[in-house]
Amino acid sequence: MRRKLILIQLSRALVPLLVMLHHLSTTMMDYYGFNIWGLSYVPLSGGVYYFFSLSGFMAYYIYRRKFGKKGQLADFLSNRFIRIYPLYWVVTIAFLLLAFLFPWFGTGAERDLGVILTSIFLIPNPEWQDPFVIVAWSLEHTIYFYLVFSVLFLAPRFLGRSLFVGWGIFSIFAVYGWFYIDHFLFDFLFAPFNLMFLAGVLCSWLILHVQIPLRLGYLLTAVGLAGFPITWVNSVQRFMDVSFEASAGVAIAFLLVGLGSIDLQKDIHIPQALHQLGNAAFSIYLVHNIVLDLFSEWMDRIGAYDVLGGVGMSALLIGLMIFFGVAAHFKVELPLQQHFKEWLLKKPKPMPLNDIETANKRR
Repeated sequence: MRRKLILIQLSRALVPLLVMLHHLSTTMMDYYGFNIWGLSYVPLSGGVYYFFSLSGFMAYYIYRRKFGKKGQLADFLSNRFIRIYPLYWVVTIAFLLLAFLFPWFGTGAERDLGVILTSIFLIPNPEWQDPFVIVAWSLEHTIYFYLVFSVLFLAPRFLGRSLFVGWGIFSIFAVYGWFYIDHFLFDFLFAPFNLMFLAGVLCSWLILHVQIPLRLGYLLTAVGLAGFPITWVNSVQRFMDVSFEASAGVAIAFLLVGLGSIDLQKDIHIPQALHQLGNAAFSIYLVHNIVLDLFSEWMDRIGAYDVLGGVGMSALLIGLMIFFGVAAHFKVELPLQQHFKEWLLKKPKPMPLNDIETANKRR
């Protein structure tokens, strides 16, 4: 069984790409009335939903054989911490410095102690104040998903599975309004996003237990990709009585099952640049909005739109967001991950043979 899924890995880049396009369209619409593919009229691009589902998919695919085994829970949580927090903290510090240097860049919430604490530790704010790094609201849910997912590592295994399934059932009940508590924490713990994460776990289980024909995998992939623009159009000019979340969720499920089933049956080779783009997806996702805000403001002041036009300026901004995101991946994210792995996952070095013999003689 392949541990690394090439197409799924590449699809990670879909998350920042979709989010970038939506934020770029909104920014260009605000500045110049230039609406890229009408995305500024869409509530979301669906990229964050894919992020939630992909997180569940990969968590189950990678760790499914480690459930209930001693020591695996600590390893899982440590790796999740290393994956998210170090880079996020660096980006948050960069944001705060920029907000200090350029007052127009901040929102004023940077002086609120409560917002500072909830932003730094990525915990839900009672006032629903987003973290300083706006896109990090999704990380609050992702960390929560990982904490819930961690119950699967409990022994005996049936206990962890029962707790996880119970959480899923309660989440479904809450989404459909079958029970409700008027409190912000309830809204967070049983948010509709839970179903996206659960769908990812189910998609991962499906490709591992059901033999999906290769042609069907290609078909599901095509339908899944087409589902995003269909969802966008339907949210603006409704032609199907389907919610944005449901439409995007179905598209994402088709895409994950399609890509995953192809990966398991076919050797896929992609250019190294695209492979690295998938690896850098998290960095691009975190830094792109800061880059967009800074450069769009600067380019507006120098009149770049008059020279480049909407298409040219949009292309340049996309290039800058990707460039700085990839740079952050190689220059910040990877070194930080290595440092924290050596610190948190440090294992004692094996004792040289001569030292072992000396120690035995002293006994």
